[in-house]
Amino acid sequence: MFYLVHHPDDFEKITETVIPFFEESNFTLLTFPISQEFEPEEESVLVSYLSNLDFKELLLKAAKNKWPIAILPHPEGQKATKCFGVSGKMEEAAKEILALNEVNELDLLYCNEVPVLQSVNVGDVLIFSEQKGARGFFAEVFQFLKNIRRLPGLSHKAFLFSADEEEIIHTSALGIIAVEHPSASVISKRLLGNLVMNDGKFQVLILSPQSMFQLLAFLFKSLLPNPTTKPELPSFIGHIKTTNIKIVNGVPIDFSVDGEKLTAKEINISVHNREIKLHQKSEYASKNEGVDEKKNLKIDKLPTGEKREELTQRKIPFLPRATTEEFQELFKVLKENAKLSSSFLVMMILATLIATFGLFGDSSPVIIGAMILAPIIAPIVSFSMGMVRYDINMLKTGIVTILIGTIVALIFAAGVSMLIPLKVLTSEIDARLTPTLLDMGIAVASGIAAAYAHAKEGIAKSLAGVAIAVALVPPLAVAGIGIGWWDWDVFSGAFLLYLTNLAGIIMFAGITFLLLGFAPFRRARIGLVYTLITISIVMIPLSLSFNRIKQEARITSKLEGTNFDDILLRNVKVRTGKPLMVSLKLVSPEAIDSKEMTKVKKQIEEKIGEPIILEVITAIEF
Repeated sequence: MFYLVHHPDDFEKITETVIPFFEESNFTLLTFPISQEFEPEEESVLVSYLSNLDFKELLLKAAKNKWPIAILPHPEGQKATKCFGVSGKMEEAAKEILALNEVNELDLLYCNEVPVLQSVNVGDVLIFSEQKGARGFFAEVFQFLKNIRRLPGLSHKAFLFSADEEEIIHTSALGIIAVEHPSASVISKRLLGNLVMNDGKFQVLILSPQSMFQLLAFLFKSLLPNPTTKPELPSFIGHIKTTNIKIVNGVPIDFSVDGEKLTAKEINISVHNREIKLHQKSEYASKNEGVDEKKNLKIDKLPTGEKREELTQRKIPFLPRATTEEFQELFKVLKENAKLSSSFLVMMILATLIATFGLFGDSSPVIIGAMILAPIIAPIVSFSMGMVRYDINMLKTGIVTILIGTIVALIFAAGVSMLIPLKVLTSEIDARLTPTLLDMGIAVASGIAAAYAHAKEGIAKSLAGVAIAVALVPPLAVAGIGIGWWDWDVFSGAFLLYLTNLAGIIMFAGITFLLLGFAPFRRARIGLVYTLITISIVMIPLSLSFNRIKQEARITSKLEGTNFDDILLRNVKVRTGKPLMVSLKLVSPEAIDSKEMTKVKKQIEEKIGEPIILEVITAIEF
């Protein structure tokens, strides 16, 4: 026996579109709302042809009285069909209802004793829950831009989560989404993937970004096609899988159930296991027996304590902000690193001696060892933090330690160079005499790495790699050698490289700390401006040097492999000057006399357009 439940306004529709499928079966039309005295016959099924709102009322009666139900697609009942995973096509749904003899027992989600067909949304979740449908790429971009416009007005609210009278977490969030199965919401479908359905549990997503930057990255990623790999929750989204949960805010909470806006002092969400008897095929039907009462929690990244209080008192910041709890230990370490100590001086002296001997011996491994040993990177990073926090004590302590370490290194390197009776410009010394913009690029990357390694405790071991990359002690040692030799060119070139590394690290380590939230921009701007001025001054000679290298490379590429009357030019080296110095090897089938060399010199001058001094090595090719 089938009871075709319909609203009086839908009588004509059900007569035209539904009854033809049930003509050969035993059925009765039943007008909604159902009277209190209604009692269905045994082994009968209530077949719903109702809108979402009316279906909820029928669902409550069916759940209470254990009536088997089935669902036909209604123009205003899409949420009902999606909730129970039944066909959205009339013919297919009717045939399944008529053919199926067994009953599927399905879970039903409740929010404050109201059935939930799709989702419970608390707070501001609109930017995450917009339905995409079949919209095109340009529509997605338009929605992305609309969401960006809303970001500056977003703020957190505090929520206390508990289950079975036991507190889970007291945190803050922009919003919360609760669903019985992932496909009920766009964000849950995208992030939770295909999890087990009908298992006596529901999913809670706590959306708690701590900066607009996190939100922008997430929204931009949402423009990309759905990934084929297993989805991963962003770090700012907490996930709870449980059988029941209570959400309290301290004041009445605005929320919505299936789009219907409501307000309550507390929100109680629970799932009733196997409560609905569905006389119909469902994609959510499962053979799971019983309920696993153990809760699944992924909430370790959610804000608590001081961080929660800070986020609820103002609009969400563009960049993350670290709290005192988060940077207290880092500050202790950096303040200690900024201090001048006997161990710092001893290690600085030893690193300088090793580097100086390595430079004279032209040994790269020895110089690398000195880089690792050198402790000067530590007070530089501390100075960077003092700059962005505008901590005067840390700035003073850091700059004193850096200056004394620099002077000590220069003195000991100069002393070694005066004791060693050699004045040989080895390749390792020569390599540090002409810094360019490329060296500034190395310093920038090293500064970022140094700050990040200090801020993230788990990767502090990479500081040795930072020390090698930026190489502060070798140029200092070369500058000291220049002092010992009384050679201005050696001293100025190497010391400029040292200043380049120093300015680049300070500036970009500070910017990294700023981006990681260890200081507000208004406090950091003074120190950043001074450092930027210093870098601008240093960039002038670096730019000139880089232009010189570009010119040398251009001329070298022009001449290398050129053939003048069976004379081949190889191993071309160019050094700028007035006039230009060109060193090369001339290769020919027979000996080259002075006349031919003069002719080659003139041909080279014509090719590059300026006079040169030519240094030649000749070779005969047999």
